[in-house]
Amino acid sequence: MIRTSIPVLCYHNVSDIDGHTPELFREHLDAIVNAGWHTISSRDLLAVTRGQMRAPKKSVVLTFDDGHLSNWLTVVPELEKRNMTGTFFALKDFTVDGPVRTFETAPDMMTMPETFKAAHLNGDFSQFINKSEFKAMLDKGMEVFSHGCRHQGAFLDLKPLQPMGQNAHWGAWSIYPGYNEDWLTFKVGSAYVYGGFQPTFNGSGKPHFVQRSVADRRAFCRKEFRKSIEWIRDLNGYDEQLFCWPWGQFCDDAQEELHKAGYVGAFTLERWVNAKGTNPFRLNRIGVGKKKTGKWIQSRLRMYGSDPAARVFFKLHTKRPEVQSVLYATDSAKLSGGSRQMINNIKAMSDMGVKTYAVITSDTPINAALEGLDVEVFHFDEFKKYKKSGQFLKKLVRNNAIDVVHTFHNRAYKMGVLARLMGAKCKLFINRGVISKPNSIFFLWTALADGVIANSRQCAEVMHKYHVLKKRLNVVYNAYVGPDFGDPKPRKKRGIRFIYIGNTVDIKGYDVFLDAASALCENGDCRDMEFVAVGVPEDRREWFADHMTPAVRERLHLPGVIPHEQVLEELAFSDVQVMTSRKESLPNALLEGFDLGVPAICTRVGGVPEIVRDGVNGFLCESEDVACLAEKMRYMADNPAARFSMGCGGRALVRTMLTPEAKGRNLMRVYMGETLCEPLDMDSLPKAQSEEQIYGKSDH
Repeated sequence: MIRTSIPVLCYHNVSDIDGHTPELFREHLDAIVNAGWHTISSRDLLAVTRGQMRAPKKSVVLTFDDGHLSNWLTVVPELEKRNMTGTFFALKDFTVDGPVRTFETAPDMMTMPETFKAAHLNGDFSQFINKSEFKAMLDKGMEVFSHGCRHQGAFLDLKPLQPMGQNAHWGAWSIYPGYNEDWLTFKVGSAYVYGGFQPTFNGSGKPHFVQRSVADRRAFCRKEFRKSIEWIRDLNGYDEQLFCWPWGQFCDDAQEELHKAGYVGAFTLERWVNAKGTNPFRLNRIGVGKKKTGKWIQSRLRMYGSDPAARVFFKLHTKRPEVQSVLYATDSAKLSGGSRQMINNIKAMSDMGVKTYAVITSDTPINAALEGLDVEVFHFDEFKKYKKSGQFLKKLVRNNAIDVVHTFHNRAYKMGVLARLMGAKCKLFINRGVISKPNSIFFLWTALADGVIANSRQCAEVMHKYHVLKKRLNVVYNAYVGPDFGDPKPRKKRGIRFIYIGNTVDIKGYDVFLDAASALCENGDCRDMEFVAVGVPEDRREWFADHMTPAVRERLHLPGVIPHEQVLEELAFSDVQVMTSRKESLPNALLEGFDLGVPAICTRVGGVPEIVRDGVNGFLCESEDVACLAEKMRYMADNPAARFSMGCGGRALVRTMLTPEAKGRNLMRVYMGETLCEPLDMDSLPKAQSEEQIYGKSDH
């Protein structure tokens, strides 16, 4: 004998404005009656799942989410005409006092999205069924249960969708504290189920997104479920209460809180068997699309009206994974550019509410740099022992429930891959921020990771050239993290200070910098110029004697290898940064100069053209093109207004697109499964200002 299963249909609003039209809804009800089916209550369904009642043949439950006014005005009368019953789910915060309304006294119908927007933003609940109307529905034999308090949403990820002003999903109105047409929106889900990314404001007017912890989300569930069950008991007077999950989404810990609050069951949007033994907290429903026909309804009744068929046509809900914790690992023994970016990542993630961990050696200077940050540090000094390092990381991942491991430098990514091979349950990303050729088997290591993160598109292209799959390559640009010296001010001094930051390794092009300076001074017109080379020791001055004219030698200052804080000071007193590398990825020094309002003259190598645009925030010349470099240096010397304007362009770049927050958002997008290789929107940078705009008509 084939066991009966009870289909449950899920509707929302029924009106000519939105949702199902009254005509189509009547077609659905007539199709149910004509096929010989009848309605039962949700409490009957609960009794069936408990084995307290035999499942009636050809019985169906009709449910209506959100409590839209059209359910009272249109749905209830149509059900009464056919001697049917329905279950309606009400939102506590949107159900207010008021008289019973008719079509003549009700407001004009609004779409469901507009209804929610009005409720969340303006406290306009007129489109929702009020208490008197729900009481009247109960008197007519209908059921009313809870749908929560206010259909609170959460942003599930940080992949930008349209801004609020461009027909964004109504759920954004439940998340933001107000309305701004330019605020970005993201995919929305239930705040009961997802920690999500909540916008906070620090006075800038721009949202900063912070992830809720599991503990905070559970506390939210606890509070909401307690309030809603007390309210619905008072409204419907039932001894036992059922719940309807917003969006049909649920998870184990939210379900646990629902049970603790006193609910005895809940409706989802899963499709499965509704019969004796079905978990009452996972009552299955079939969502009815607004254009579905009566024949479609009859086919779904057949599909889900028996146990065997319902098992065939199942659809189960799986909670999307969230990234709650990230571990960063490096074996670096110095505070390199890559190490500094790792530290920046740690700060960005912790500022976003993500639990962060770091695995570093016990004697690395990175230890001091991590002091004061919200990060738990684990020391490990045996990166060279690959098996042991993999076992160490696997244990950390298991014991700390780490979701993502992000590795920097050679031995650390091998540690990560080996931990994965040993069974570590985490996502793994390999960071590579250099433009040089990877070793011959690097692509094999990347094949065992979830992705590779480069700091420029050119860096990613190099890896692709050496067999790393494009689908594993991501670009997350470096961020400027340092002191804010304020907006740059116009300088009307006669002289100019050019600064080189690097060392004497051939690929850095220190010799090219000296050749360009010498070409600039060829005609003797460099009286008010100074050339500074940070990172070049004084004892190596004579190594490059053949590249210096007497004029350059006289004006060349070598601060030597100095701490990073002093590098920033040298930059702050400079007017133009000259980067003459033969090979480069994306140097941090450029970002630091931009933040100080220092424009750049650079060779067109590596990822540099991705952050430098001619005439906007600097100039580009071909590698080793000394004549071009000297020409651009002369232009900068002769045009203080232009170099100030370009400095403002660089400052705008790092203060909008290369912020720690922007980097954190992009890292999270990659961690959550996106592939990012988007170029920076350099066209959005401010255009060059005229001399009059900078100095005023009478000053210059």
